[in-house]
Amino acid sequence: MGKYFGTDGIRGKANETLRVETAFAVGRYLGYAFSKEKHGKILIGMDTRLSSSMFEAALAAGASASGADVYCLKVVPTPAVAYLTGLDDFDCGVMISASHNPFYDNGIKVFNHQGVKISNDLEAEIEAFIDHKIDIPYAEDEKIGRVFDYREGLKRYTDHLKSLFTMDLSEMTLALDTANGSATTSAYDVLTSFGAHCILIHNQPDGININTHCGSTHPQSLQALVKGVKANLGLAFDGDADRLIAVDESGNLVDGDKIIYACGVHMKEQGLLVKNKVVT
Repeated sequence: MGKYFGTDGIRGKANETLRVETAFAVGRYLGYAFSKEKHGKILIGMDTRLSSSMFEAALAAGASASGADVYCLKVVPTPAVAYLTGLDDFDCGVMISASHNPFYDNGIKVFNHQGVKISNDLEAEIEAFIDHKIDIPYAEDEKIGRVFDYREGLKRYTDHLKSLFTMDLSEMTLALDTANGSATTSAYDVLTSFGAHCILIHNQPDGININTHCGSTHPQSLQALVKGVKANLGLAFDGDADRLIAVDESGNLVDGDKIIYACGVHMKEQGLLVKNKVVT
């Protein structure tokens, strides 16, 4: 791990240990790194926490000031940023989120053009720029980048998810806890498209209530809902919708190991499990 980058990007308390100056610097260096010969293309997504729009603005300003064109997805799940970065030929993608942390924390996670974690070398260069150890020029004249609203990208991601699943869920009732976070934009749409009857809780984000007594780290209300409405299954997402925990029809928790086992067995039976292996 570096000075600023941990195992999951840069994280801290908004305007204390993670400030807009840092976000601006990250945007500046990414814009510079990918705009040396032409306008780079950078994708930005975010979760619902109060400070996410602030950090989005700082990142976009920094990247465009260095010559990159920036495409803002607004509120999306983290996997949408990873998927669309690789699909649409972006030079990198950035997700603004602190996952399951409280609303007052936030973070910056950067993906390379393939939708996976950036290299340690690039992280080190960004950190050096944040610490003023290196200098980079601002773009000038026609080389200054632009910022675009790219909310339509979310539909491309949800359409992809819908293409991966073929089972009819019309006989199922699902209880969904979207943690007042990124899953509020997509979980209901995707799961109802398969015919499921979905009952939602914690789906009214206000910038402050993300992960508050809800979501994958606080599944108690979902367990009660599943038993109360006699749902077949409950799903509780975290704030940026890149993980979940399940609840069975009796209200018992089903952890990630069991979920992966069930998915692996099903895929093997369908001949879809590559090399008959599951990797975590």
